[in-house]
Amino acid sequence: MIATVSSLFIYPDSDAPGQQLDRVEMTETGPEGNRSKKHAVHLVTAGQYVREHPKANVVLDMDDSMLDKLVGRVVRMGEATLSVTRKPAQCAGVYAEVVSPGPVAVDDVLLVGDDESGDGAGEAATGRPPTGEPADGPA
Repeated sequence: MIATVSSLFIYPDSDAPGQQLDRVEMTETGPEGNRSKKHAVHLVTAGQYVREHPKANVVLDMDDSMLDKLVGRVVRMGEATLSVTRKPAQCAGVYAEVVSPGPVAVDDVLLVGDDESGDGAGEAATGRPPTGEPADGPA
C-alpha cells in the first residue's frame, strides 16, 4: 500500500478547534492559515489521530511504525517538499519543516527520499515506486 494524505487541518487559534480542509498551501512557515508554531508541520498516521486526537496538520494513511522511520528524510506531498525533523516529546507523530512550498491535497501520495539530501525522492513510503510497478520494474 502506498501512503496517502487522508486529512488536512489548520488551527488558526490555539483555543479553537481545527478546521479540516481538502487542500492547503504549504508555506515556508507551515500550512497557510495555521497559527505560528515552533514546528512548521505536524504529521500523524490515521491510527494515531483516532487514538490520541493530536493537533496535527497532516494525517497520513500509513502504518504507525513507518511514520517514525521518516525522521531525517525528505518527503513530498502534492507539490510541497518537507524535511522530517523529529518526533515530538509529548505526543504522537513527527514534525517537519517546509523545504519547498506548494499545495497539498487529500489523496496526495507521500513520496520519500533516502535521506535529507533528497536522493530517491521518487519512492513511496513503502519502498515501492509510486507507479505501482514492482520494485524490480515491469514484467
